[in-house]
Amino acid sequence: MSDSEKSRRQGKPTHGDNPSVTNPAGNPLAGNPNAAAAGTLPAAPSNVTVAETVPPAEMGAAIAADAAKKAKFPVSHLLVRGFLCTPFLGYGAAVVFAMVSAGIPLGAAGLIFPVGYVTLSFLGLEMATGSFAVMPIGLYAGTVTLWQLIRNWFWTLVGNLIGGIFFAWLLWFSLTYGGAVPPNPMLVHIAHVAEHKVAYSQFGIIGWCAAIGMGVLCNWLVSLGSVMSKSSRSTLGRAVLMWIPIGTFFALGFEHTVVNMWLIPTGMFSGADVSIYQWWVWNQIPVTIGNILGAMVFNGTLWYYTHALNP
Repeated sequence: MSDSEKSRRQGKPTHGDNPSVTNPAGNPLAGNPNAAAAGTLPAAPSNVTVAETVPPAEMGAAIAADAAKKAKFPVSHLLVRGFLCTPFLGYGAAVVFAMVSAGIPLGAAGLIFPVGYVTLSFLGLEMATGSFAVMPIGLYAGTVTLWQLIRNWFWTLVGNLIGGIFFAWLLWFSLTYGGAVPPNPMLVHIAHVAEHKVAYSQFGIIGWCAAIGMGVLCNWLVSLGSVMSKSSRSTLGRAVLMWIPIGTFFALGFEHTVVNMWLIPTGMFSGADVSIYQWWVWNQIPVTIGNILGAMVFNGTLWYYTHALNP
């Protein structure tokens, strides 16, 4: 009688009877090396824990990497992504103005506005006001050149402007049947807001500087959308962190150059007493300057400087 037969009669397990027999080290794979591949054994537990929150220094590195990607986009893609961006801001703002025209306070209605920003962010579109913070960080980190920064800003702004004017015309045309019927309450409210946005002209050079200040206050907040989106690894976390500064800006009524590329043309189509000269000289140009300063100085320079040198 063989040893194997003796063992079986005595009730002792053999390698043939128990494919998961352990080796002296307690490895359950020793008896059947194909068991793991066949999926018959549970995977070994992992001791690696991934934190959802990203430290500021890592956020800066991720933003610098994004800047490098933006610098490589062909002009055609900057134009397309910029063109597609502004209408989503227009959608969000239009919802707010529809709510305000129905009697809801701006502070409450403005909390809805970030829906457009979150949408364009997850779609990977290009908004100049975000790039006003992202590209300087790339410049300081050495991932982009000054020429690449200027190129990105210019073509993104052009794409944003084309998209804004197109969406303004499409919205006005669709709601008024090409001017056959009067503007609805939402369009009337937008026209009043457009007139208010060029009222800086009443105060001369001080008014022009005030428009710059309103742009600084705006994009100090808005450009945080691009920055704070890097502080979470979860989709929900990113959406919430972007929502906070964007909703705050709109509720406070600060000046955003890309939003105005849609809002003021919509108001002009809807009968606002605003000329192209007033639009550009008394709003679009000073607000753009303010948006650049707010993002580049406070977020793209000071915030990045302190965390890059002292992580």
